[in-house]
Amino acid sequence: MEFSFTQEEELFRKSAREFVDRYVKPNWIELDDGKYKLIDIIQRMGEVGLLGIPFSSRYGGGDGSFTMVALATEELAYGDPSLATAVYYLLNNAWPFMVQRHGSDSIKEEVLPLVASGKAFIGIASTEPQGGSDVASFKLEAKRGGSKWILNGEKNIVTGISLITNYLEEGGFVTIGRTGPIEAKHRGLTVFLPLIKRHGKTMEGFEYSDYEEIGRRGLPTGLLRFKDFEVEDSQVMGEVNGGFKIAMEGFDLARTMIAAASIGATKWLLDEGRKWIKERQVFGKPIASYEGISFKYAELATRLEAAELLMFKAVWAADKAFLRGDNVDILEVATLGAMAKMTAVELAVDAALEVMKWFGGMSYFKELPEARVLLSALSYYVGAEGAANIMRLIVARNKIGKEV
Repeated sequence: MEFSFTQEEELFRKSAREFVDRYVKPNWIELDDGKYKLIDIIQRMGEVGLLGIPFSSRYGGGDGSFTMVALATEELAYGDPSLATAVYYLLNNAWPFMVQRHGSDSIKEEVLPLVASGKAFIGIASTEPQGGSDVASFKLEAKRGGSKWILNGEKNIVTGISLITNYLEEGGFVTIGRTGPIEAKHRGLTVFLPLIKRHGKTMEGFEYSDYEEIGRRGLPTGLLRFKDFEVEDSQVMGEVNGGFKIAMEGFDLARTMIAAASIGATKWLLDEGRKWIKERQVFGKPIASYEGISFKYAELATRLEAAELLMFKAVWAADKAFLRGDNVDILEVATLGAMAKMTAVELAVDAALEVMKWFGGMSYFKELPEARVLLSALSYYVGAEGAANIMRLIVARNKIGKEV
């Protein structure tokens, strides 16, 4: 077992770190405060080839791996621990890859080169107002209307809608719609790629509203409502009524990358915390000399090492299953992805709370940035690709057996 990366991966990480140092670190607080636009970072990522890493070069991609995506995601989250930049990056790698894997040739040729150049965003529209974890109960209606599919219904907590409409040339969302009766549950679901903006033109048949988030404020999230939105057959991903498997594959990938983002943010927290506890003096000694502080640091550092190893094992399984075509049980990819997200996200929340205690009362105010990480990590603790207990449910089901 080799705990190292290839020369290509190390060079890629170095280039990602240089990009972050130059364009992300100096601007992340202003980005979180709404004074700096994420589109400026996105355009630069497209210019330097940081986007579309796992895509085929046929579609303008880098013929790279999810290991490389995870390395870049960590670096972006370290440079912007509010997670806005890293979350944009991970979403716009995981879900467009599902388009490459299951989309029609014409839609891949249209969309993926734009994603790789920073001119398009492809996210996920899954959660509905009545809930998000019970995918089999989704109600967004997709019916045939002549030669098109007609979408009607709402998707909730959709990231990137106004980013697409205001700044990008093209974009849309991998969207789970109901094409069979509700009694069919997951067997009546189909995945579509409705593009709400196409060739620079905003399409008709949808409306949206952005939410005011408590954290991760540089990347907008809101409610998306389809009203007789027309979708072509070329925008159907996979088979009609066969969408559940596609959605689960996408979630498995996204969860793994969320773990990478959480780990990057935790590294930033512990680095900032370590500097402070060595500097801060109480009763004539650095607070790092007190076991109540140093032991907690040791625990968090150990959990970080374990979480990162688990995340890269999940990435390794994803690379084998999706890129190399090895004979990997898809349940292993799902289980490892859920384990990685659960472990890394909970660590980020715990680390943020602990480091804030080290900084004391001032960490409650915006003059110190540590609380921004807590508020951002919470978005993945309470939801977004599955809340913490949903991760436990997935692991328990896959390890113990569905029958119990």
